[in-house]
Amino acid sequence: MLDAARKVVAERGILGATHAEIASAAGVTVGAIYSNFASKADLMVHMLEDAEREGTVFAADAPTVRECVADLGRRLVEQSDTEPELTVLSLEFVLQAIRDPETRSRRLPERQRRHREHAQVLEAIAARSGETLPMPALDLVEVITDLSWSLLCTRAMLGPGVITESLVLAALDRCVAS
Repeated sequence: MLDAARKVVAERGILGATHAEIASAAGVTVGAIYSNFASKADLMVHMLEDAEREGTVFAADAPTVRECVADLGRRLVEQSDTEPELTVLSLEFVLQAIRDPETRSRRLPERQRRHREHAQVLEAIAARSGETLPMPALDLVEVITDLSWSLLCTRAMLGPGVITESLVLAALDRCVAS
């Protein structure tokens, strides 16, 4: 059901996707959706969490923070080009979270947990490599996450000829430049 929801939401948007369309795409009844998910917000949160399991994270084994962030940038660009529906789903989910307090409150703890994990990775790399982070690690994760996401959304809209991989990498590098 989650794969079907991803497909339908990527095509129609959260507001445009109906339980009937998702059920049809999944080969189940609408009742099956309601028996597995308490609400549309519940389905959307589970769908995004499922998509994030395949998501891109900081590589803890990178030799330096700059190399870690560059690696992340390259993988995000590749992911956005090979799985463009993930960018669309992320954008849809952000819009839903802005509109719906239930979605936002359900999602916020997981987002905060992931950001803390990423901050710990950057702190460990910095300690190992002798680097000094340009700001607190949690703030740096927020900046990198939001900047890369914005650039990838714009890349999806305008194309890779406008928002090139080198532009993404240069922007992310500025976040960690000393």
